[in-house]
Amino acid sequence: MRDFDTDTIRVIAAFENITGTEVRDCIRAETIYFLVNPGKIAIAIGREGQTIKTAERMLDRSIKIFEWDENLLQFVKNMIPTANRIEVNGSSITVTLNPKDRGYIIGKGGSNIKIIREFLERNSNIKEVRVI
Repeated sequence: MRDFDTDTIRVIAAFENITGTEVRDCIRAETIYFLVNPGKIAIAIGREGQTIKTAERMLDRSIKIFEWDENLLQFVKNMIPTANRIEVNGSSITVTLNPKDRGYIIGKGGSNIKIIREFLERNSNIKEVRVI
C-alpha cells in the first residue's frame, strides 16, 4: 500500500466497509477517486448505483471509481473508455480520442487527465500521458 496520510486511510477504510471492495489506490481532491481491483467495480457501484450513492453521502463528496488491470492497455481503457487508440512507447503513452470526447476526458483545467496521469504514474511505469 502507498504512504497515505491518516485522513486518506480513513476515507479508504470507510469506502471499503461501505462497498465491500478492496482499494488499490486513492486520490483525494474535490472528488475522491478510487482505484479498485479487477472485477470489483460493479460491486463498488452496486445495483442501480446504490452503493456508491451511499458512499458519496457518508463521505460527503462525489466519487469516481476506476478499475485497475495488470494489462497496461486495459488499465488505460478502463480509465478512458472512449479512447480510439492507445500507444505505449517506453514510459510514455499516447491516447487518441474523438474531438468531441477530448474536453470531457481532459476536464476543466486539466483536472481529469491529471488524475489519470497520477494513477498511471503510481500504478505502472508510465511517466508521460499525451492526449491527441
